[in-house]
Amino acid sequence: MNKNLFWLIALLFTLSFGFMSCAEDTTVEDPYANWQVRNEHYIDSIADVARANVDGKWEIYRNYKIANADMTPGLGGTVVTNPYETPASVNDSVYMKILEPGKEGGQTPLFTDSVSVYYRGKLINGTVFDQNYTGDLDTEVHVPTHFALQANQTDGLIVGWITALQRMKEGQRVKLYIPAALGYGTQSQSSIPANSVLIFDLKLEKVIHPDGLGSYSLKVD
Repeated sequence: MNKNLFWLIALLFTLSFGFMSCAEDTTVEDPYANWQVRNEHYIDSIADVARANVDGKWEIYRNYKIANADMTPGLGGTVVTNPYETPASVNDSVYMKILEPGKEGGQTPLFTDSVSVYYRGKLINGTVFDQNYTGDLDTEVHVPTHFALQANQTDGLIVGWITALQRMKEGQRVKLYIPAALGYGTQSQSSIPANSVLIFDLKLEKVIHPDGLGSYSLKVD
């Protein structure tokens, strides 16, 4: 065998063995390590920013189930900017940063209404777990999804979504931050790990009133 060829083969073998050894020694970091703690710290920081409301674009709304039980401000009612003298639990509220204002005269949905929305949901590490549009939102191209707010048990609408949507106006777009307690809590859901804060780019396109008593029709006028 040609001596140069022999040394070339030997060199390649040595390099290959070295690469294999390095690969075996390299540990891949778990993107969900300390997930619960990281999510708790994240929602705490969002709550601090929302309560400070330096840019005037933040709104905070208490879990609609608590708010309906007691509408006294600061004890379970609507929370806008930071009226808390003694802040409630961070996990009792959703936090919305207004990206686009609602339409003049736009309607706000009731619990008995259905809604037509555009949305993209992410985890705190940027992983997209659900969306009904790709790329930049274009309402001329993308198609919204219809949900009946009251049908949360069958459609899987979470408390955080229902709470936020009942405070939005048609045409409004928000960055919505939902604590795990108002999302899926300690249960995992498809690609969503347990104890996850949910972050949505959410636009309320249209409010759809039911056709009649007890009807949750998704008919669009």
